[in-house]
Amino acid sequence: MQYQAENQTITIPSGDHLISLRNRKRMDLTSVKSIERFDQQEFYVRTSQGTLQIKGEELKIVHLDVDKGLLTLEGTVRGLQYDDEQSSDGAKGLLHKLFG
Repeated sequence: MQYQAENQTITIPSGDHLISLRNRKRMDLTSVKSIERFDQQEFYVRTSQGTLQIKGEELKIVHLDVDKGLLTLEGTVRGLQYDDEQSSDGAKGLLHKLFG
C-alpha cells in the first residue's frame, strides 16, 4: 500500500499499522478496519492491532478510505490508548467456559 504524506509517498507493507501525528492537530492512521463510534471528544477505531481510543477536542474526520484502511483526523489530540483484541477474546473464552 502506498500512502501520500505531504510531499512524499511512503510504501507501507500490507497489514502494517502506522500512526502519524503532526503537532497534535492532524492524525493519519493505516490498517483501520472500522470506526466503532465517535464524537468531537472521542473516537473508537478498530485497527489491525486492536481497538484504538483517541481522546481530544473538536475531533473530526478529514478523510476515510475503508477499502485501503486509511483514516485522517483533525482536532486537538489529548491521548491514545489501545485495547488489545486478544485480551477481549480471552475474556469471551472464560465466559464461554463458565456459561457456554
